[in-house]
Amino acid sequence: MRTTARHGDRRGAVVALLAVLLGGCVVSPQPSPPVHEPFLDGGLVGVPESFVQQDQISIQGQPGAVEPAEGVVLVTNLDSLDAPVLAEVADDGSFLVTLTASEEQVLRLQAKQGERRSAPVDVVLAGSPISGTHRALDHLPCLEIDTWVSFEGGAGARDVVVRNTCAEDVAIEAPRLRRGAAPFSVSPAAAFVVPAGETGLVTVRADGGGVEREDVLFLDVTSPEPGRRALTLTLSD
Repeated sequence: MRTTARHGDRRGAVVALLAVLLGGCVVSPQPSPPVHEPFLDGGLVGVPESFVQQDQISIQGQPGAVEPAEGVVLVTNLDSLDAPVLAEVADDGSFLVTLTASEEQVLRLQAKQGERRSAPVDVVLAGSPISGTHRALDHLPCLEIDTWVSFEGGAGARDVVVRNTCAEDVAIEAPRLRRGAAPFSVSPAAAFVVPAGETGLVTVRADGGGVEREDVLFLDVTSPEPGRRALTLTLSD
């Protein structure tokens, strides 16, 4: 008995066969590569022995210290009034920079890639003479404060929340700027207290004069334990 295939059936079979043959070759839209925020590993930062000379010291980031491996590293001596210094990041994520510093001073490092930055990393210069670094611990970790305030949109005001999760009230001196050469102003202009379990506000404005694009804001704690907290303030390039 002869069977005659209908035209529609033949077309369906051809379509099915093509789907099987081409199934592995279909091009689907590919997502754009994710943009990773810069990361700086303070555990890979140290002092090369041959680079300590009087008050000049070199800070070295080993391979992999900065990811992605691009941009620059800004190094700020929090215990001096010197301007930050820059180090180019090599293709392997390493860097080397020389600056003026002495033992027990705190250096703040931050990777910068365009407008993106890593979280600041603070290291203490250890040894006499200086032979290495170790991570600086936050004074009163129960006092929660951001370490970086960015003015990406230009002039304006930003409120810095000071959250006191300590068991005691925290007294803070009048906020002060490290250099005062950027267009930042700060309020309050007097000492203040953040009660235990409550929050306080420090307002930073970028509406004044000044040629520099960043500074550091210090909050000096007077009780329950004397110490210091530092916030990096940055304007867009």
